[in-house]
Amino acid sequence: MLIRAQVKNELQHLAMNQGVTKRQKRGARQARRWLRELPLAPWASRRREDLFKVRGMLDEQIALLDVAVKESSREEREGSTADDAAGVGPVTSMAFRADDG
Repeated sequence: MLIRAQVKNELQHLAMNQGVTKRQKRGARQARRWLRELPLAPWASRRREDLFKVRGMLDEQIALLDVAVKESSREEREGSTADDAAGVGPVTSMAFRADDG
């Protein structure tokens, strides 16, 4: 997820280089649409498209991993109470089980 965060940061920097500040709050979808429509210099436009492609690939891979983790968590439940704690998802729950040995 570190790479995905770097891609998001680079997209944000492209917008900031165009005078957009972080204070202009937008929802994620609205921000992506706005950034895609933002007029940029040719090199910046190319960079934006490359970053959106990389982000799309990462989103697809992360979604597949999320599904695999959820399925594995569902299959491996052994009456663990870690799943019952508020705010604990399948990844954290699996980490607790893996740590128990």
